[in-house]
Amino acid sequence: MIRTPRGIAPELLVSQVRNTMPYLFDAEAPSPAALPPVATVRGFADGATLSHFEYFELCLSCHYLTCATPVPTDVDNQIRSKLWPEGLPLATALEMGRLVLSSHGWDFTLVSHRVSPGARGTEWEHAPLHGHFGEWFTVASAAYAALRRYRAADAKALRAELFQAIAAETERHANVFGSLWRGGDGVGALKAAASIAHNFGDLDRVMDMWALPIEDPLRLRFHKLTATPFDPEGTLRFQGRLWAAGELYKSDIAGSSMALENHRHFALRKPRALRSLPSLRVPLGPFFDGWGQEVAQRLEGEALREVALALADGWERAPKTFGYARGLRGIFEAHPALRDDERLAELWRTARVRAVLEPSREAFEAGWASAALAWLEEIPSRA
Repeated sequence: MIRTPRGIAPELLVSQVRNTMPYLFDAEAPSPAALPPVATVRGFADGATLSHFEYFELCLSCHYLTCATPVPTDVDNQIRSKLWPEGLPLATALEMGRLVLSSHGWDFTLVSHRVSPGARGTEWEHAPLHGHFGEWFTVASAAYAALRRYRAADAKALRAELFQAIAAETERHANVFGSLWRGGDGVGALKAAASIAHNFGDLDRVMDMWALPIEDPLRLRFHKLTATPFDPEGTLRFQGRLWAAGELYKSDIAGSSMALENHRHFALRKPRALRSLPSLRVPLGPFFDGWGQEVAQRLEGEALREVALALADGWERAPKTFGYARGLRGIFEAHPALRDDERLAELWRTARVRAVLEPSREAFEAGWASAALAWLEEIPSRA
């Protein structure tokens, strides 16, 4: 019998979730209990003996829960590759693949603030885009690739279901972005572009990781969607929308871009107070004004100062970006005395910093929206 691989110990993995999302384990606090990964993690008992499928389910659950937090668990390669080894029993591979397929329907807006819906007044206004779909793409494509090893009809049928689910989700991404583009929602288009660039970048990486043959249908149809507008026959792919989103993501706006703004936020790992409440989860950058106001409302004293200092330090390390500055502005609106803090006062003295901090939220977002719509007018000419 094959000895299936294991990575991080289950007890340590669950402790990492507890570290970054302690509110999930507070019986007195509201939490997204309806989300299956929450039940999986809460139901784990230290010392439990897990089957290969149960270990995969735990890793997948922990990854889904934490990937939008400042300190995500590091099991990406396990769920995308290592837990799908050669010789994995067909029954186990099918069970894992069906779990992945089922997870496409889970509501991850319950554990992420990096969410953007389609245009208001359209059929897509309640259709969210967020980075969890990228995480789903990775495990769905891994399951699809792993199941290529089996000749059984069940494996072929499940591969076909995974392919169709990836196709449907890709089409949905294109339609949501298209609704925002057509509707002239610049900020919405920018937020959607960030999710699209992340999600299809993840899909590309896993197809490359598994070395899917160039003739494989998944690779033929979905590889490099945000980088290449046309397929090999010269047909525009998904009306060019996903490619346009990829171009918008990296387009210059006031010396920054959505690509620069949506990094891994290492600077926000230190303030532990940001892990205390789900409302403090980091949103899509650079639109941090509302988040800064929420931080100012929920935190006080040294905890609030620590967050403000983390934002200031992070901004100094990435001076072309705007998100952390806008977060500071949200904090300063509620607590203007913080401007007099010795460390933060240094920032406020410079003309460049004042120029970024002084515009209202409405003026700042209007400027980015206008720039986005101008780029969307120009981007098709790049094709």
